[in-house]
Amino acid sequence: MTYHVLGLLSSLLFLMTWYGLFKQIQVIQHRRAMNEPSTRNLSINQFGSSYLAFYANFIFGIALITFNHYLVWTRLGALVLLLYILYRIWQDRPTIINQSVFVVSALMLLLGFISIGFRPYPGIAQLSSTILMLVVTGLLIQGTVHQCWLLIKTKQVGDLSGALFKSILIKDISTLAFALTIPLNESWPLLLLNGSSVITRGWLLWLIRKYDRSI
Repeated sequence: MTYHVLGLLSSLLFLMTWYGLFKQIQVIQHRRAMNEPSTRNLSINQFGSSYLAFYANFIFGIALITFNHYLVWTRLGALVLLLYILYRIWQDRPTIINQSVFVVSALMLLLGFISIGFRPYPGIAQLSSTILMLVVTGLLIQGTVHQCWLLIKTKQVGDLSGALFKSILIKDISTLAFALTIPLNESWPLLLLNGSSVITRGWLLWLIRKYDRSI
């Protein structure tokens, strides 16, 4: 019962992340409508690692013996929205790295869909998803630290949406609570990933507030 209550609560709070991503997209679209650069100070490192973090949760929910609808479908929505942001970063700053991040991200999402047809995963696949979570945790930390470094260096928020990171922080806290209802031997990668995100995204949000008092 606690599992479903916290799962539903976590899913409802996760909708705030969708809202935050929509707000970031609105900022990008507004800049584009004014024929201005639309992704100033948006680190491909940060948004790419964020995509991987959501993707790790997405795959983790698929790989569990009991398909975790609360993790899978909420993360799917975030992945689609983030994929659009990655596309716009590539269009605004057409480099090989930005193009590669977008193309690889799109292919990963396609493979994730395909993998649903082959679940439940055998033990080796679950181990792979755990390794993915650990790798993504490291990437997420360095990606967020890189975004923080950009803010400290430029002292400008640019087109970075504070609403997005507020919503992500709330999502991470609620996901941590939900993960505590899952056996620790299964949930510890989720706890590590989202706990790391709370710390680093909390620092990033503090920097955004520091350099943009309107947020």
